[in-house]
Amino acid sequence: MAGFKINKRAIEKMQRDIAKEFERAARKHPIRVPVQVDAPEIPSASPANAGIEKDPHLSRLLVWLDDLAALQPGAAAEVSSYVDSEGLPAAEAKTMALQLEQQGLVQISRDLSGRDSQVFLTDEGTLAARQLRALQADSVARFVHACDALLYWLFQTGRGREVVEVMAFVEAPGSYFAGDSLSVDEILGALEHLAQRGLVRRAPEDPSATSSIKAEVTESGTDCVLSGGTVSDYLSRQQRAGDTYNFNNSSGIVAGSQESVVQNNNFGLDTSALTEFAALVRQFAPTLGASPEQQEALIQDAEVLEEATSAEQPEPGRIRAAYLRVQEALGAITTTTAGLTMLAQQGQEAYQAVFGG
Repeated sequence: MAGFKINKRAIEKMQRDIAKEFERAARKHPIRVPVQVDAPEIPSASPANAGIEKDPHLSRLLVWLDDLAALQPGAAAEVSSYVDSEGLPAAEAKTMALQLEQQGLVQISRDLSGRDSQVFLTDEGTLAARQLRALQADSVARFVHACDALLYWLFQTGRGREVVEVMAFVEAPGSYFAGDSLSVDEILGALEHLAQRGLVRRAPEDPSATSSIKAEVTESGTDCVLSGGTVSDYLSRQQRAGDTYNFNNSSGIVAGSQESVVQNNNFGLDTSALTEFAALVRQFAPTLGASPEQQEALIQDAEVLEEATSAEQPEPGRIRAAYLRVQEALGAITTTTAGLTMLAQQGQEAYQAVFGG
């Protein structure tokens, strides 16, 4: 064996030949990974197009799992414990675990014990739980959900034609957003918003008695629910597309099927969309993370815009200037929030609704 030598060149040549064979085989028979295009639908108690933040049980479960993971890092969590604490049917534990696993938020621990509701929170699940906590503090997102969920619940509970006790909504699944319950003030604010826009009608009860507030869904509210979209989407479509009437040599005429009409001018310029936008800016200015000086300036600019659009004979030039000041004030806020993004978009839509293009 002393004279035995390893032929390194022969080995290197053989390695190159093998590599070339693999390359030729890969080109002739490429690896194909099957892709599932249509995911199975999972029934939900929330309105259409709802994300996990609008699912009352999954969102709370995810936050619960995140809290548990912080206390017991690396330990598996038993979904059935959450189901028992919420008084839900025991079979829901497996279903909810599968729903979260399908979204990549948890991994089910499948072992010989036969249990299929023990889960580990994934990195994606941890991030989603953090996002839910951020949404819990987003007053604009909470208000948008409150309007959508309350209208949907009123229609479903009253079957679209009966008066419903509004505060019973606090016991409904839809009264939760991102794993946190809506406050009474948020529910009443949503009711007022829906009533002002003709989507619900309050029954003639004592307004000061919170527990006896009742309301019913109007025909417009029914159309909104059946459209399958959000309240904001429906109202935006109503602003852009309405009935068309032809008048000759007439002025000061109000026509249409609206339940209530506000007419602020006699020259065909409907500025109501910008008036509502200005009121929305004033309402949410304190929640945008602006400095006190920026907040004060923003509110003042919004008041100027509201005054300009509410004039008996609105002046387009004055309205445009006031609108630009509001948008500049919004653009000066450096802290990016969902509320700030929403207001900027609402402003653009309102401007287009009034002036077109």
